[in-house]
Amino acid sequence: MAKITVIGQGDCEFNGQFSMLEALDESGFDMPYSCRGGNCGACTVKLVAGEVEEIQDPAYEPGEGEILTCSVIPVGDVTIELL
Repeated sequence: MAKITVIGQGDCEFNGQFSMLEALDESGFDMPYSCRGGNCGACTVKLVAGEVEEIQDPAYEPGEGEILTCSVIPVGDVTIELL
């Protein structure tokens, strides 16, 4: 199981949910999102540490060092920061 740490908010386990956003949402984190499909960029966060795997090809292109939590799953333990 991978651990997702949100700087300043805590952490949760990734238990095979569809996406990182779903895992965070199920764990009670107040994460920004709108479409859940990679189209709007509202769920963009900074990937501080760790590695993720893209599970869908998003229409929105995040900036350097940023990820869309709705479009990735963690490969191992990750640390993210809200923008």
